[in-house]
Amino acid sequence: MERTGRTLLYFKRYLTTKSQPFTTKCQTLNIATLGSTNFSTEISTNHNHCWKCGIVKNSLDMFCEKCHSIQAPMQKNNYFKVLGVEEGFNVDTKLLKDKFRKVQSLIHPDKFSNRTHEEQTISEEYSSLINKAYSSLMSPMKRAEHLLLLQGGETIGESQTVDEPDFLMQIMRLNEEVEDAEQDIDKLKQLDEQNKNELEKLAKEIDKYFKNRDIDAAKKSIIKLKYFTSISNRINSIFREAGVTN
Repeated sequence: MERTGRTLLYFKRYLTTKSQPFTTKCQTLNIATLGSTNFSTEISTNHNHCWKCGIVKNSLDMFCEKCHSIQAPMQKNNYFKVLGVEEGFNVDTKLLKDKFRKVQSLIHPDKFSNRTHEEQTISEEYSSLINKAYSSLMSPMKRAEHLLLLQGGETIGESQTVDEPDFLMQIMRLNEEVEDAEQDIDKLKQLDEQNKNELEKLAKEIDKYFKNRDIDAAKKSIIKLKYFTSISNRINSIFREAGVTN
């Protein structure tokens, strides 16, 4: 226990003092035309009407079937449902890109430049939400954090770590090795490959923990993922500055 306390204290000081270089065609449409996954969750009856003509509408409709007005997004807190992809850590990124492009092609603000102010506002809100959802789900780290919140976990703080001295020492050593190898591209590529292996291993762990609804274990692995992702960002930054394609 004493060794763990000393290691944690040293690690936090190390991270604090360490210099890091990274840190539309109007139509009745619902998500069924984009794929089989639901576009949104069920909504309350208070919002289950078209804002313009007032008819009862399907909660999945992006456009009103009567007046063809764009409808405000019903689901804002679950990015998987926003883009109509299955909720889980492992995501088909090609499918995700396809869904994103299809939805954006229909609700992009440029398509509503000659429409009413209300429709322009909704399209801007929709477009912003779609962009944020896509950016988050394309990033393994952001995707894991989002899924953690959806499954009842808490937000991971910037300085949050794990009580595992061996892991913390591993991160410190790897950071130091990356710093020492800044002028040695071949060595840096080896470290990059080593780091990618760690990321892949953690990705499998996180996927398993989420499927088993083991939130505490998932959170611990996500915290570890955060550190290896930070190292990956640092290595990629050095590669870019050196003009190296990896």
